[in-house]
Amino acid sequence: MKYWNDLDGSIFFNKLFSSSIEIGKIALFSIRIENDQHCIGMGFDIPEFPDNLPEKWKNKGYNMCRVGLTFDEIKDLKISNIPAHEVFTVNINKDSDYFTFEAVSDNASIKFNAKFISLKDPNVYINGPNDYYFK
Repeated sequence: MKYWNDLDGSIFFNKLFSSSIEIGKIALFSIRIENDQHCIGMGFDIPEFPDNLPEKWKNKGYNMCRVGLTFDEIKDLKISNIPAHEVFTVNINKDSDYFTFEAVSDNASIKFNAKFISLKDPNVYINGPNDYYFK
């Protein structure tokens, strides 16, 4: 899979961005594992910022875009080190009936298979220069 725009749930995402946004670098901020539902949720920033903001988001000084993913029917979960606020490189591939998700940073990695992936609606916010993770 090459673009965030291709994931289920990307209708609002596609309205905010006038072109396809490549899956790549993320700054991971949250990971939630639901073992009773075989589900993982992630929240992260992407380096790209929307170029087609709705009126209520315009001229507010927003400079970061936060996105989320929900993964259902997880198997083969492997996490190496507890991910801190750092930049990960993400790859998502579709093999037969499952997606393979892999996120790797200098200090941590997350890898698993999921039957379903859904993009959560993006949001924008103001991030200070000392909190910016993408160089």
